[in-house]
Amino acid sequence: MQRGAAFLYDLRQLLADEGPTVAIFATVALAALLAFGFGATLEVVASMLILGVATAFAETRMRARK
Repeated sequence: MQRGAAFLYDLRQLLADEGPTVAIFATVALAALLAFGFGATLEVVASMLILGVATAFAETRMRARK
């Protein structure tokens, strides 16, 4: 249960912090451009979104350690 609470706390910080929020927004914008502008497949767009959110989450964790 404590792991779940820690995850939710980290997720809240991810959304509240300005830097990662901008990174996630940029990822979503690029994925939308790929999907609608270039007709990318669902697999490409979904993997792009997952990778962007995971990168922003990792960045937040690394900044918290400093």
